[in-house]
Amino acid sequence: MKLKDFIARIPYLAWVVIYTALCAGVFAAILGAVTPELREELDNYQQLGVLMMVWSAGGVLGALQGGRMAQRYAPRPLFLSYTATALLAISLIVLSPNFGTLLAGFFLVALCETALFTLAHSILANISPQAELRARMLSMVDLAFSLGNLVAPMAVIGVQQFSSSWRMPYAVYLLPLLTVLVAFWPRRHFVNLAPVHHTEAGGPSMGYVQLLRRPVVFWAVLGGVLSGFLEWGQNFWYVSFGINAQRLSPNAARIGLEFFVAGMIAARLWQAFWHSRWPLRQKLWRLNLLALAGMAMNVALAGQGGWMVAGLGNFLFGVGVGVVFPVLLAIMIDDMPAQASKLSALLMIGYSVGSQLAGVVVGSLSDLVGLHWAYASMLLVVLAFTGVVWRIVGFAAPAQLQPQA
Repeated sequence: MKLKDFIARIPYLAWVVIYTALCAGVFAAILGAVTPELREELDNYQQLGVLMMVWSAGGVLGALQGGRMAQRYAPRPLFLSYTATALLAISLIVLSPNFGTLLAGFFLVALCETALFTLAHSILANISPQAELRARMLSMVDLAFSLGNLVAPMAVIGVQQFSSSWRMPYAVYLLPLLTVLVAFWPRRHFVNLAPVHHTEAGGPSMGYVQLLRRPVVFWAVLGGVLSGFLEWGQNFWYVSFGINAQRLSPNAARIGLEFFVAGMIAARLWQAFWHSRWPLRQKLWRLNLLALAGMAMNVALAGQGGWMVAGLGNFLFGVGVGVVFPVLLAIMIDDMPAQASKLSALLMIGYSVGSQLAGVVVGSLSDLVGLHWAYASMLLVVLAFTGVVWRIVGFAAPAQLQPQA
């Protein structure tokens, strides 16, 4: 299907879902961009790590509960409830008088946004008549989230021209989130949608422990934990690392983070819209080498070469980790197609655990050995991920490693 025809066939609700993903991507990246200002208000780096851990915990609970709610209730009231609660939670963040209130606000926003994403996938499954159209729309949702990550640092720079408070970007974020609520308000777009009852055929259902006993699943989920650590560790900590270790100005460090997000977007565009002859395992292995090179540049050349070296290292790192999640999920589903939904849940939980570890480990190490060496721990995580990828490649049959026609 040509791109023009594809765009023309995307219905209104899908566009709103894509816009919602863009807004969620903006929110996810604001924290990393305002970390230096927020750190000044907190007692230590460990508190910042606890905040990130609580945020991730809210995401895990939202994913688990969101799937159940999407199967029981109609989409429109759920979407409106999630968005309205997120608006109230962000208002709580903006007005938070103490650390406990701040934690509660981030937990509620994470819970609502991940539940909202689960519901968004259900809506796309309902309104997409063809598998090809549905797959491409899901790819656009992923890209929209990445574009939100890309927009956020520049938006923070613009907002801070008027106010240096870390709260102001969150206050401004209330406006696009309010437009999401308005966009999902019309009833006529939900007339033919009902609660989603998703079942999978092709084999008996297996428990999560049974699935983790499968070597491919175990190593893929472990890879998800490590990849979640790397992706969100970079989002959480790079701006502070760029200022303290790479000797960049705050705005130059935020632009450095843009290079990382741009690399992720480039990888996701390639994965979604361009055919590759590389098998999935070979793709994972080769992209991992780019991630290793990029992180090694950031750590070994800190303070040298200015923003150009930092930008190149971040771009390579972004390309290397940008499509790990869909590739790992596809590898697991190829092995056990009847367990797709549970495999997806396991991998999402793995990513959430990794993001929590990134917040707590790097934050705690920063207080002990300084931010430079704490950030350098991510290079060790990349090396560990390289070993995991090597194991996953080792499980492949020879035919799965041959270039495709």
